[in-house]
Amino acid sequence: MVSSKNKTRMMVVLSVLGITALLAAPVLAATLFGDASIVAGGNPGNAAQISSDASLSGFGGVDVSPSSPIPWASFATLSTDYNVTDDNCGGGSPRIGVGVDTNNDAAADGYVQISIGPSPAFTGCATGWQTTGNLIGNSDAGRFDYSQFGGSPFTTYSGAPASVQAGQVVEIFIVVDGSWNAAATGGDGEQTILVDNINVNGTVTTFDPVLVGPPANQDECKKGGWMTFNHPRTFKNQGDCIQFVNTGK
Repeated sequence: MVSSKNKTRMMVVLSVLGITALLAAPVLAATLFGDASIVAGGNPGNAAQISSDASLSGFGGVDVSPSSPIPWASFATLSTDYNVTDDNCGGGSPRIGVGVDTNNDAAADGYVQISIGPSPAFTGCATGWQTTGNLIGNSDAGRFDYSQFGGSPFTTYSGAPASVQAGQVVEIFIVVDGSWNAAATGGDGEQTILVDNINVNGTVTTFDPVLVGPPANQDECKKGGWMTFNHPRTFKNQGDCIQFVNTGK
């Protein structure tokens, strides 16, 4: 299993331009890491497909860290939709990691681990799209792990130690790393989860293309402008774009 802090070192950072083209506003800046990709079949539209394969990196995830720290006391909403496509929940995977700064240096001093799936075993996930519901205030047995802050490893939201309650959220990610666990993989060494509609304090990350267009006039087609449009269709060249402005076709 890859630890939370090792995860940050192995992160594969997508370009800002690339991720902006894939995500619909309003969103947090999202980063895929490890064995993760954007695929069709979301809820609705696209989703982030996150896999843990023992023969590859062994983990994958999506980071939706806030652009500025969120005081734990103001951290009001955290949820995601998820779909276990291969094979099950298990081995503490999938889960949400919440990095909390407890000494005001803007860096995570540890991670609150929040299990996804049915309490208390967090295995036996239903097929198809499910939702975690709002995890803030959640009272499910064993869902929260505060052990990196000296707290309980199997408790509820209300079990947060004083250091967490006084801290600030600086990092949030969803990780899948259960390839080592037979219950999670069905014995084939692979666990794959789709996630969509990640809600952090009311800001929702999806994985659908941003629609740009249509062009309002011929000038918007010139100087390479035709290449920026994807709605209602993409254009072959500047002339094709101008023709659409003139004829609507």
